[in-house]
Amino acid sequence: MISLWRIFWLEVVALVRSWTAPILVVASLGWMFAANFVLVTDATDEGKREMLVLYGLGGVFALLVVAVLASSTGAVASERESKRLQLTQVRPVSAFAVAWGKFLALAAVAASVLAFPCAALIVSSGFSERRCSHVYRPLLESPREEALKMYDAYMADPETSPMVKKAGRAVILRILEQRAKDHYQTVRTNETASWTFPGFHDWSHANPLVEPSARFRFSNAYNMRDEVRGAIAANGFFGAVSNITQTAVTVPLHLCQRGWDHDVLSFTNVGGNPVMLRPRQDVELLVPADSFAWNVFRSYVAMASILALMAAFGVFLGTALSRPVALFVAFVSLIVVEMGPSVAEQYPDSLETDAIDRFGLSVVRAVGACAKPPSALSPLPSLAADDCVEAKDALGAFAVDFVLAPIVLSILSALVMRRKT
Repeated sequence: MISLWRIFWLEVVALVRSWTAPILVVASLGWMFAANFVLVTDATDEGKREMLVLYGLGGVFALLVVAVLASSTGAVASERESKRLQLTQVRPVSAFAVAWGKFLALAAVAASVLAFPCAALIVSSGFSERRCSHVYRPLLESPREEALKMYDAYMADPETSPMVKKAGRAVILRILEQRAKDHYQTVRTNETASWTFPGFHDWSHANPLVEPSARFRFSNAYNMRDEVRGAIAANGFFGAVSNITQTAVTVPLHLCQRGWDHDVLSFTNVGGNPVMLRPRQDVELLVPADSFAWNVFRSYVAMASILALMAAFGVFLGTALSRPVALFVAFVSLIVVEMGPSVAEQYPDSLETDAIDRFGLSVVRAVGACAKPPSALSPLPSLAADDCVEAKDALGAFAVDFVLAPIVLSILSALVMRRKT
């Protein structure tokens, strides 16, 4: 334990003396301050908050991801190249203590730097008084289950092309699963659509003074902006919507009576035109939660955990490779996992591609199945939308990204370190 603490402290001192930590603090706070003047908003508090979260704090987070990867790849590699690592291990100090101590130092410095812009965001004018909301989505079967149900009918459909019928089952199911995710439901004039939200009836009776909201994202068949009018009902709560399509509409619901359909949220279209929405993505029930400051804190825990995972990955690469090679592999890996989802989305199937493209798509999907990009793990979109970053999600990210994965990577780093020294 003493050796672990000493390695931790020496690495922290090295990050401070090399001006890495001070420069990151100054750059982070400087960007958060400059973002108030550089970023173009719609001149509303909502727009300013969203831009500061997504591009102010988001820019700081991206900077720290790159800086942590760059620093962690050299934490062990630079000592091995300068022949100091062998001297450290003969004290004696275990290889695991070296890897774990350096990881903890990098994670602690990254978390400390990230705390400054998060605190600056909280104390910004008017933001600390905002409240976030728990987000609930309707109970629907998974896209995979829907794809399995659609498979036989799709293959038996005479309009399905012969080339598609010759494709593999996995390819067809992947196409149908993507269609299920983007499946639109049409609500015609004077028609009512309803969705089940389990447990909402019990919640509404337990919290009679808390009024929820419903959020919809409407569209139409012609992908044009048009007016939509309708009535919303949920367990005795009612609301009315009158807005334009292709925009997120948040409608406050007010308690009018009890005894309504349990756990059901319904929308009645009373406008002159049909509207469309994707139930899996465009229908949400919002329940008031705690303050914006607590939401920032939970987001901070999730982002600090992601930075810790980056540090552990960089330390592992630095023990196995030389610093230039480790740095190259780290950034190539980051680019691949960031670009992978967009590449897979542009090529959702393998029916019209050659062998090289199919191989590339297989690699991209394999990488996507094993790792998610930091941007996808980031809680900033939820924070910007005033959606509650749930405590269980933040704690889960901490347990996996800050504890379990770094322990595994540190053990692997120790094994590699012993072999190379």
